[in-house]
Amino acid sequence: MGRHGHRPAIPLTPRLLVIVTLAEAGGAQTFAATLVAGLRERYEVEVAARGPGALADACADLGVPFHHVRHLVRNPHPYHDIAAVRELRSLARVVAPDIVQINSSKAGVLARLALAGLGTRTVFTAHGWAFSGRGGAAGALYAGSEQAVAPLTDAIVCVSSHDLQLARERGISPREGLHVIHNGVDAPLALPTRRPPGGRLVLGCTARLAPPKDLITLLDALAHPGCEAWELRVFGEGPDREEIERHRDALGLTDRVRLLGHRTDVAEQLGDCDAFVLITDWEGLPYSILEAMAAGLPVLATRVGGIPDLVVPGSTGELVAPRDAAEAARVLAAWAADPSALPPLGRAAHERARDSFSRERMVGRYDALFGSLLN
Repeated sequence: MGRHGHRPAIPLTPRLLVIVTLAEAGGAQTFAATLVAGLRERYEVEVAARGPGALADACADLGVPFHHVRHLVRNPHPYHDIAAVRELRSLARVVAPDIVQINSSKAGVLARLALAGLGTRTVFTAHGWAFSGRGGAAGALYAGSEQAVAPLTDAIVCVSSHDLQLARERGISPREGLHVIHNGVDAPLALPTRRPPGGRLVLGCTARLAPPKDLITLLDALAHPGCEAWELRVFGEGPDREEIERHRDALGLTDRVRLLGHRTDVAEQLGDCDAFVLITDWEGLPYSILEAMAAGLPVLATRVGGIPDLVVPGSTGELVAPRDAAEAARVLAAWAADPSALPPLGRAAHERARDSFSRERMVGRYDALFGSLLN
């Protein structure tokens, strides 16, 4: 409150600081780049993460200041974590943001500790809870951390109804409430031109080669009878590459499965695919699926996290149980037996991405949330 009992006026151009743990390619980073691109005309936006990486490159392309947070590392580390809290607190004092939007579990905890007592409005977006899919001591630790820092948060955004329910069940309660805002993608108005299915069918998969992504089950599915027509192209890198390559070769899939590493041309690569697949153990609301839908591809994915918010079985693709190679193989075999079924599914997927999960819709809802907190 001001000296005369009035709330300070909203700045004409509010200062927004967006924080992510790492700048490497990933869903949280794609979200952050999309949000920054949509809000930079209405906010003075700056971004902080441990760089370099795809997010830092996106900021350079957008002309948005990027701050490298040297001690913000992925895994728990007492020295680096304490140092990262100090780095983030110092950065917040220099940038003096009116509102801070925070992404990914590690940054979510450390940034909220760093901002405590500064009077800055904070919004944390949970791109899938870290305790989801984890049991035992690890799950309890992640859940306890989220419960502890929630009171330091003005608002928490869940990217799916599933994550909202998990937050309520765990008693995660920020000062001014939980919200659901789906991720958004820049889908073209018209369906992208696709090559007609024919010959070997191409299955695309954008995924980091590490948990929770389950490439092993996907390879097992492709080895089933009836799936021989499919070639798999995986866009992404990660620590499990050697294990995945060994499993691929042992199944005799060497010339049908291509691990293409990190790509900056995923949109163009998807244009040469007939369908998209994401077999995973847990998720928030995957940008990889949104991008595939925007490209006009039917999607086969596991029935976990927020994925059922995206994929409509029988209309835009199919959902299967996690760790069930036989069920995934049945879908792939059915699609291979009747490739003419794929284009209608892809058209419906494109329309759903365009009409229900647009970038403009997502950005508008965040803008409204930020405005309500600043007012």
